[in-house]
Amino acid sequence: MDEPFDGFDLRQTREVMNLLRSEAVDGRTLVLSIHQLADAQRICDRLVLLSAGLVKGVGTLAELTVAARLPIGSNLEEVFLALA
Repeated sequence: MDEPFDGFDLRQTREVMNLLRSEAVDGRTLVLSIHQLADAQRICDRLVLLSAGLVKGVGTLAELTVAARLPIGSNLEEVFLALA
């Protein structure tokens, strides 16, 4: 899905997130392209971080945080900026 939350208000975004989570719980793998890192952090279990067409990191937020040598609890935006 490309930018699955674009154009939605907060309530609609939460509804779509809940729908996506329910699909994932049923064993489906979903691939999302999201530029809003806060949304990606809220919905994604695993991440592929791209910058200028290059993969800068792959893994869970915890794994990427370690790779970026940042403190545990860092947000995805901080991790992305450290790796990109």
